[in-house]
Amino acid sequence: MLCLLAAWLWFSSASWREGEFRAALRGGLLFASGSLLFALIMASPASLRDPLLTGFAVLAAAFSVWILLSGRPQQTPTTQNPVERVDERDVIFARFDLVEDSPRYRDYYLRRPEHQRVDDEIRRLPDLLSEPHFGKAQFLQALAAAEFAFLEDQLTGVDGPIDSRRDMNDPAANTRLIKTMLDYLGADMYGICELDQDFVYTHVGRGPEPYGKPITLSHTYAVVLAVEMDLAMIATAPRPPVIVETGRQYVAAARIASIAAAALRRLGYPARAHMAGSNYGAMLPPLAWKAGLGEIGRIGILLSERFGPRIRLGLVTTDFPLLPDRPRAFGVQNFCRRCRKCARNCPAQAISEGEQQAENGVLRWVIEREACYRYWRTVGSDCARCIFVCPYSKPDTKLHALIRRGCARFSAFQRMAIGGDDLFYGRRPISRPPPF
Repeated sequence: MLCLLAAWLWFSSASWREGEFRAALRGGLLFASGSLLFALIMASPASLRDPLLTGFAVLAAAFSVWILLSGRPQQTPTTQNPVERVDERDVIFARFDLVEDSPRYRDYYLRRPEHQRVDDEIRRLPDLLSEPHFGKAQFLQALAAAEFAFLEDQLTGVDGPIDSRRDMNDPAANTRLIKTMLDYLGADMYGICELDQDFVYTHVGRGPEPYGKPITLSHTYAVVLAVEMDLAMIATAPRPPVIVETGRQYVAAARIASIAAAALRRLGYPARAHMAGSNYGAMLPPLAWKAGLGEIGRIGILLSERFGPRIRLGLVTTDFPLLPDRPRAFGVQNFCRRCRKCARNCPAQAISEGEQQAENGVLRWVIEREACYRYWRTVGSDCARCIFVCPYSKPDTKLHALIRRGCARFSAFQRMAIGGDDLFYGRRPISRPPPF
């Protein structure tokens, strides 16, 4: 019982430091109630005290055995059928770059008439960072607009001339060097995989490259990096600080990827950066999964073990000789199947509470992208409510790392963690006020 009291005290004090006052209060009440019960038991006559303490010990032992025997969380296969490559012109952001009644607009909806009605309905809403949204938070909207404008200015620098080839043919040494470089440049996570052509877009849909141009990306490896998004900004979801933080971390990921690619080209190896804004040639989340950075969760994006979905990704594709990492499973598929907190809290009701479906040959939870994007244009930010409420988005502290490890190893522990998250943080967590 003393161990349980110590755990509640640790949780309460950690929650208070994190600014999670509701969780701290509820944990504190449990600690106070447990302490009072323990004091009453210890003050009772031995004839009552000893059986009670024995009973608590037996219950604790049975509880521990239940957790240990529950087994590891089940994992779901990632693919069912051969993957169908995605045309970037079909990505929702590319569709809303189209100017109404322009030749590209007419050509696209002749090929994809099923999208036109809903897309035109959403076009009637003010665009993100447009004047109608500026009145909600002028400084934050201006800051986010400046970040994304800066990104647009960097899009043509993703590739360049290649210097004379250096003799760097040791994949193990090269892997250590590139990971050290990414760490030095500010990446919080990174991994390497072979560039799977299934996740390369078929045609250009956005960016400075010619619209509709077939994409050929013949590099051997994908180097994927992630940067952490600030929890204080994400916790304001769906208010404007969210889009400011999104822009800031897209800039950070683009800076790291661009410098890393340029360094590899100076060593004589082809390398291309892929950045938001947009100048992607490939789909980052599935490549990040293959590189061992996380798993694809119910909200349709990558969940990392350290930061959950509270990350932004960057990518460098290259022929630099490297050693690939392996995909990692830490229980996300089973956790997301049980949790459903993101779906329950999604203001657009765009996240499915049902089972996974096969999309382009990949077994995953499929979100209603149009409903999600419609809500973005309604509130004037990229929402991130699902990112904030995800239990994996908690700070990367010793307490939450311990909980994540338990969730990765024991199915019963996952059930406890999901129930505990609802108990302490609420089934519908309260957004925090903007930090500035």
